[in-house]
Amino acid sequence: MQNPHPLRHLRIWFALTAILVAFIITGCSAMDQLSEALYPTEALGGRTALPQHSLQPVTPLPKPSATPLPAPTFTWPVPTHTPIPHPPKLPSVTPAKPTVEAGSKQHLIFAKEGSIYRGNYWGDAPIEVALVPQLEAWAFATGKLAIARGKSIELIDLSKGTLQAFNAQVTAPVAYAQVIWGSAGNELLYAATIEDKTATSFGRSIELHAISPLDGRELGKALVHNVTSIRLLRYDEPSGLAYLLSFGEDRTQSKLEIYNVRQGKRVQRLELKGEEEAVISPDGHYLLTEGLDPKIQRRLLRLYDISQGGKLYRSWSHPPKSHSVAHIWAPDGRYVAYLLQEGLSYDSSKGLGIWVLEVATMQAHQVLEENAPSSSLVSWTPDSRYIIGYHRGAAGEAYFYAVRPDGGDRRILPLPSTAQLLGWMELPGGAPIPKVTIDPWRVRFLDTQGDPASLAQVVAEFVAAQPHTEDKILSQRMAEYLRQAGWEPGLSQPQIKRLSKGLFIAQLPPFSICLLEGGKAQVVANGNVILDARLEGDDLGLIFGVISANAVQPAFELLRRQEDGSWRVLWTPQGHRDWVTTDGEIQFVGKGLETLRVRGSSFGLDLGEDQVFSECHACPHRWLTATWVRQGDRYVRESKLPAGASLGEIYWEMTELRPYAILYESLRRMRQGLPVDELVASPAVTAQAQALGLLEKGLLLYPQEERPDSVLFSDLQNRFRYIARIQGGKVLSIEPLK
Repeated sequence: MQNPHPLRHLRIWFALTAILVAFIITGCSAMDQLSEALYPTEALGGRTALPQHSLQPVTPLPKPSATPLPAPTFTWPVPTHTPIPHPPKLPSVTPAKPTVEAGSKQHLIFAKEGSIYRGNYWGDAPIEVALVPQLEAWAFATGKLAIARGKSIELIDLSKGTLQAFNAQVTAPVAYAQVIWGSAGNELLYAATIEDKTATSFGRSIELHAISPLDGRELGKALVHNVTSIRLLRYDEPSGLAYLLSFGEDRTQSKLEIYNVRQGKRVQRLELKGEEEAVISPDGHYLLTEGLDPKIQRRLLRLYDISQGGKLYRSWSHPPKSHSVAHIWAPDGRYVAYLLQEGLSYDSSKGLGIWVLEVATMQAHQVLEENAPSSSLVSWTPDSRYIIGYHRGAAGEAYFYAVRPDGGDRRILPLPSTAQLLGWMELPGGAPIPKVTIDPWRVRFLDTQGDPASLAQVVAEFVAAQPHTEDKILSQRMAEYLRQAGWEPGLSQPQIKRLSKGLFIAQLPPFSICLLEGGKAQVVANGNVILDARLEGDDLGLIFGVISANAVQPAFELLRRQEDGSWRVLWTPQGHRDWVTTDGEIQFVGKGLETLRVRGSSFGLDLGEDQVFSECHACPHRWLTATWVRQGDRYVRESKLPAGASLGEIYWEMTELRPYAILYESLRRMRQGLPVDELVASPAVTAQAQALGLLEKGLLLYPQEERPDSVLFSDLQNRFRYIARIQGGKVLSIEPLK
């Protein structure tokens, strides 16, 4: 049994307060309920007399090619009372518990506030059988509850007390998911709405996946390309055919599309007259739609035969200035129950009762008066003997009730008004069935998919709930939740690091570094990895990194806790050209935050006129090291240079003495006409460089190889190659290579 789609006629306040009342026929989600409930319509007033006949003369329904609708297997009992003229007020005391149907093995399953309950046939004497933090897109059949959240699918077997979880093989992040059971209850059909750049009209498409509930194995898939949304109606397991309604921008025009999920293609598209509500018969033979006939300005129920190419067989005309909502098929296929409401639009202020359409004759009759426009229909009982309705009055009174299609034996059900009916199931004999518990943290992480801010908040609460768990274990658990939630693995493993009692720092996907305290999160930096962090009083030194070109590029921030508990950045090295960390490292020296050791390569340095060599990432580089000391709320590099020293002098002071660095500095000074006595063995070296044309300003050289006692290099066009020999920290010679 599936959950049907929301009623478009519900008013905004009811959509926000009564969204828990979900339906049993076609699979739904809370997000879809809100969007559908807010469908804009025009309200029309005035009530007219109910008609006694259809728009067209009644003729027998043509015999379909598929299996005909079954004959009733029981006789309706004599009504215990006549239809109630007005919906009753909610009793001030708990209503009398209805008698359980004699000999019934069916048990009503319903959800309330994160728990799943199993009652008797009418939901009386319930026991908690599962803990489910939240039901979004779900489907229930034969005791099995499938729940879809993003790529994740959870399967609870209430007849065994077992839980399975697996991810659908979706090719992109999932914006919205749906799931329904196959016709035999042995397969699942999962639909994922994804962003699609090839969908030029609407920017999104929907993937269909047939999935084995035994192990999550994919049995087939298909793509519904370039649509805003779809509504799953049925999945026929033997044929692998999925029946769905697809919608573009104009949601008043429905198309019944049939996809062969096994073959991955659409096999048929049927144009229908009707609006958003359409329901398929239990055997998949008929489709019923509701829509306006503009010629006569009346709304019709239209019955289509799917097996005959969507041929329209018959229609039933509603009373003038009325429309119907909440259409639900009886399990035996003989009847369709619905609510009639005043007006031609779906924004109604008055109900006109519960009605039942007899499919064989296409004649409808009123079952019960129900004038509350916020009321709804939920399902039929498994034996097709009762309609289950939900009454919600203007004063806020709400309750579930059952009534026969002839209007008799109306009874209030012993269910909470906020319950969500899932369906019925038979219990197997044998040992007691264990209660199933879904990890609430898994669900909460699933709900964060694609939302970094939401993820940070969930992680903050996750850490606050486990203050004594080791950092390594917290990080491992978080990483597993992220994997299950479909967060794509990044360049580094997400991590959590404890800074003090109650204060943690975390790296989270896709690119956030957050401080976590008291169940709250604050993003303080963007990076792939936390390299180190030190807390000293209310000051925090944070060393983190961005992974680029297979190397970690380190960065630093000094932060301070504010009176309100938030953190403010005091200092960063931004704008300091003598802070060089490319492909290098940043380290705390000693205790506390007083001293930093900073090391990086010359790759990417902007030297202007001082540039001699053009360095690639794989080339030899110079390495620059400096010590930075804290002075108040900032850091200053230790230096012996006078104020006003050139950038070249600053870099040389920081440079590690290696052969390539010595050659670089020698040529730089030669080009500037600066003294080079400390860098060359004799004036002959300068003469060699001059003769080879290496001192021409603007000439860029290319370092090829650095050896312990020499450097191989060439001009940038690689027309000439050279070797510089170096020993004892000085250049001995520069010669061309043959």
